[in-house]
Amino acid sequence: MSEEEAPPIYDSDPNEDTSWLVTYGDMVTLLMVFFVLMFSASKINEEKYDLVAQSINQGFDSPGPDASTNPTSAASQTVESPLEEAKAKFDELIVERNLQGEMSASLSPYGLKIELSSNSLFNSGSADVKGSMRSSLTDLSGIIQGLGEEDYIVEVEGHTDNVPINTAKFPSNWELSSLRAVNVAKLFESVGVQKNQLSAIAYADTRPKQPNLDSNGTAIPENQATNRRVVVHVKSLTEMKEANNN
Repeated sequence: MSEEEAPPIYDSDPNEDTSWLVTYGDMVTLLMVFFVLMFSASKINEEKYDLVAQSINQGFDSPGPDASTNPTSAASQTVESPLEEAKAKFDELIVERNLQGEMSASLSPYGLKIELSSNSLFNSGSADVKGSMRSSLTDLSGIIQGLGEEDYIVEVEGHTDNVPINTAKFPSNWELSSLRAVNVAKLFESVGVQKNQLSAIAYADTRPKQPNLDSNGTAIPENQATNRRVVVHVKSLTEMKEANNN
């Protein structure tokens, strides 16, 4: 007796129409292509990318993303602000003119602070700017003008030491410090700084950087020389507004 052939086994009815599978497969493929195109066209949020990358790196105790993984972020870290660029130019000016110790520049909360020794700017008891310093102040004015007039103001302060003065022109240190500040401001105006940006302030001997006298009441000449100065504040109106809002 021959072994009977086993009947074929079907997962479904062999007579069922399966042509719909072709349409279904085409639809799935098209959806996949659509989402791939959407992803490739999307814009990656760099800030979120940095945060996610830093979190992952911290979890594995490894350094954060470098310039090779996020060149845009690395480039933004090297961009200097206009005030930083102005300070760098002024530092170069000091070296070119060999004025170390006579002038200095530093960044302040609101902008740029430039200090000029009165000994280099004026003769003793005078408020007239020395001819030898006019070109340096003109170059300084050019750096200030490079910042633009819309967002910056320029405050010129006059300071003296505690040695009294009593002349027909300067009855006290108030008049001396005032005219020194005014003359520097007027020089800036004469070479291009806008008048509405400028102001002059007199402090006389009320704002010393160093004590004029020691504990015994004896004058300290080097400190008095430090206190005789003109200070130029280049202030950003935007920075001041943001600070006031905070």
